Amino acid sequence: MTLAEIRTMKQSCRAKIEDFLGRTASRDLSTEENQMFNDLKVEGERLASLESRYAVLESFDKTLAATAPAFTAPAPAVVTPKTTYVGKGRLARAMASATQAERAEVEAFAHYIGGDKKALADLTPSGDGGVFLPSLVANVIARDYQALTPVRDVATVWATDNGNPTTFPVISDSEDAVILSAAADTGADDEVTGDHPPTDITGPTLGAFKFSSKPVFVPRELLTDSGLSILDETLSALLARIARTQNTKFTSGTGTNEPTGFMTTATAFSAGATTTVLDLDIALDLAYSVPVLYRAGASYMMSDTTAKWLRKLKTGLSGDKRQLWADADATKGTPATLHGYPVVINNAMSSVTTTGTFAGVSPVAFGDFRRFVIRDAERGVPYVYRYSVPAKDGSAVLALQRSDSKLTVPVAISKVTVS
Repeated sequence: MTLAEIRTMKQSCRAKIEDFLGRTASRDLSTEENQMFNDLKVEGERLASLESRYAVLESFDKTLAATAPAFTAPAPAVVTPKTTYVGKGRLARAMASATQAERAEVEAFAHYIGGDKKALADLTPSGDGGVFLPSLVANVIARDYQALTPVRDVATVWATDNGNPTTFPVISDSEDAVILSAAADTGADDEVTGDHPPTDITGPTLGAFKFSSKPVFVPRELLTDSGLSILDETLSALLARIARTQNTKFTSGTGTNEPTGFMTTATAFSAGATTTVLDLDIALDLAYSVPVLYRAGASYMMSDTTAKWLRKLKTGLSGDKRQLWADADATKGTPATLHGYPVVINNAMSSVTTTGTFAGVSPVAFGDFRRFVIRDAERGVPYVYRYSVPAKDGSAVLALQRSDSKLTVPVAISKVTVS
């Protein structure tokens, strides 16, 4: 695939969206139309991401062209789609509007999962028996397990080509500026004399821990008879396993042989004795324990159980049953809020008891979760292995993904505790 092809596909996608909006502007969308619009939107975002990545290759190619003899590349082979994709499956719907190149890649991947080793030649990489998940498949499945990734959804995701230990750059944003006289040195020299001591760019080192879905067995008959639907369901289950485990580690991982969760290094805010009952005042005090610099764009994070407890609390005025919790509004796309801040539900967090106490655990966190960095090796693309299981007349499929995480500024997030 070339950058020009990607840009053509992007223009085509834009035309489809423009046509769709023109046809539906004067009426409400049906369920199927909503799904179609969401698919087009995801496709546009995917192509925009591809364009930026392939632009790097174009720049690299221009550099090579300046130092290497020119050559004429053979014309790419035209892939004619041979399959009509029908049915209500998510992948089948995506394939119906996919480009020829995307269809060819997914077809090769389906053949690979089904045991056709020759299909490896059309996938990446092709040397060790494993392949990266086609981007079309990954994007379709990603929508299914979004509810399993609350931390990833609000964190800063740093995608890298490899998993080598790398320092994420952090510059102090609490350092004060200075006022210089007209004759004073600016500090813009080799010695950085305007800063005593000079401000260094430092930060945490992130590696890449390997998450395995554990293999799942798929009978040969199921692969042969079900086609894309079993591919959809099998990979969804495998990636959901990884997403769920990653979210748990991104929340409370110790940092030893696993990612460091934000709760592990967040700043503790004590709400009182072990018999303290969580209430709305404690939630407000928790927010104000975070420096004002990190409250803009901040949010609360808690489990369903804790959220349910706080939702039941009223204003406290006699006869007043109004809640101070504002529920999410799906029609406007707004999340639930508490004290004006969004609430993110993360069931990997500990919860309050049925009486609202929380001795020994931290049921609520608040802060700027953008200061929590998730490092995805290999650009976050899952790696899939398929191997034969002759004794059971089928195949086993395994998914892998490498990630790490760290909170770059511990004071940016506070967690409520008791003494």
